[in-house]
Amino acid sequence: MNFENYSIPQGEIMIAFSDENLSVGTLELNPGQELVKHNRPCLESLFQIEGTCVMKMFEDDGSVTDVIMNKGDSIDIPAGKFHIHSNPTDKPSITFWKANGDIRDIINTIRESSKR
Repeated sequence: MNFENYSIPQGEIMIAFSDENLSVGTLELNPGQELVKHNRPCLESLFQIEGTCVMKMFEDDGSVTDVIMNKGDSIDIPAGKFHIHSNPTDKPSITFWKANGDIRDIINTIRESSKR
């Protein structure tokens, strides 16, 4: 199996596998970094491998709920729910992610816009 590693301004994304039914990998966020607000067209499951990640979950009423994920914690994010992965700490955050559906367009955008 060939793992793909891509540098992003906030850290690194590793893609272990991606097809029309499933994509899995890891997200490493550098200290003090966060991703842009985004959503996925399918269920996204997260498992915190190392450090802390704060998931900023955008509710239908416009409010934002912070979900703190420490090592060993997990969360399922429903399809279409906007969220932000954030690392407010001074240590790296590593999160395993799994998308249960077709996100190949998103994966291709990561490939095209990031450096290996």
